[in-house]
Amino acid sequence: MQKSLIILLFIVVLPMLVKAQDDDKIKGNRDVTIEQTYIDAFNKIIVGEEFSVEIIYNAKPSIQVETDSNLHEYIEFAVVDSVLTFKSTSRITSSRKMNITVNYSNKLKEIETKDDAEIRSLTSLELGNTLLKTSGTSKAYLNIKANKFNFQALDKSRIRLNVTANESVFDATDNVKLEALVNSPKFTVNLHQRATADIEGTATDVILKTDNNSKFDGKNFTTKTCNLISEVDSEVYIEVTSAINISASGTSQIYLYNNPTITMERFIDGVKLQKKTK
Repeated sequence: MQKSLIILLFIVVLPMLVKAQDDDKIKGNRDVTIEQTYIDAFNKIIVGEEFSVEIIYNAKPSIQVETDSNLHEYIEFAVVDSVLTFKSTSRITSSRKMNITVNYSNKLKEIETKDDAEIRSLTSLELGNTLLKTSGTSKAYLNIKANKFNFQALDKSRIRLNVTANESVFDATDNVKLEALVNSPKFTVNLHQRATADIEGTATDVILKTDNNSKFDGKNFTTKTCNLISEVDSEVYIEVTSAINISASGTSQIYLYNNPTITMERFIDGVKLQKKTK
C-alpha cells in the first residue's frame, strides 16, 4: 500500500516539477528592440550569471539593452548603495540578440565579474584608483588607464588587459589565465597555485612572487629592476636591464633575459637559473 502511494505521488508531482522548470525558461521572439534607461551614478559594477556587458564612458550613466522585445522584462538591473548589479528573472534559452551596454561616469572605482559573466571595453576606461575582481569562469577584456590599478583574480577566470598606470598590483590564484600589456613604472605581481600570466610591456621597478605551479611569462616584458621570490615549482621568464634580487627555492625555474646585476638572497633545493637570449 505504501509503495503504491509513493508511486502515485511520483506520477502526480513529476509533471508539476517539469512544468515549473519549463515555465522558468523563455525564448526570444526574434523581434529585436533597443531600450535605454538612465540610472544613478555608481562607483562599482558587478556582472554575474551569464551576462555579457560592454562598458563605455558617458557623463550621464545609463543602460542600453538590445534584445528580443519579449526578453527585456526578464533583465533586471539596479543601483543600490552606488553598486550596479544585474539579474535575470527567467532562464533565457535563446535570443536573436543580447547586447548590453553600460555607460559609466567618472565615479566608477571598482569592476567585478563572477559566475560565467563577461565584461569588455573597446575604448580606454580612464579612471583614478581602480580595482578589478574576477572569479568563477568569468571573463574580462579591458583597456584601462588609471593612477593606481589593482587586480584580483580567482578560480578559472580568463582576463585580457591593456593597462597604463602609475602603479599596478596583480594578484592571481587557482587556474586563472591572464594576458596583459602593461606599462606601469611600479608593478607588483603575485601568482599562486596554478595561475599563469603572459605579460608584455615595460616597467621601472617590479616585485614578482610566484609559488606552487604558477607561471610568469615575461619574455616580452622589460623592467629596470626586479625583486623576485620564486617558490615550490613555479616558472619565471623575465627581462631585467639593471639589477635583480632573487630568492628561490623548491624546483623553481628562472629564465633571465639581458645582463642585469644578479644578487642571490636565497638559492636552495633544486632551483634552476638560466640566462636566455632573444
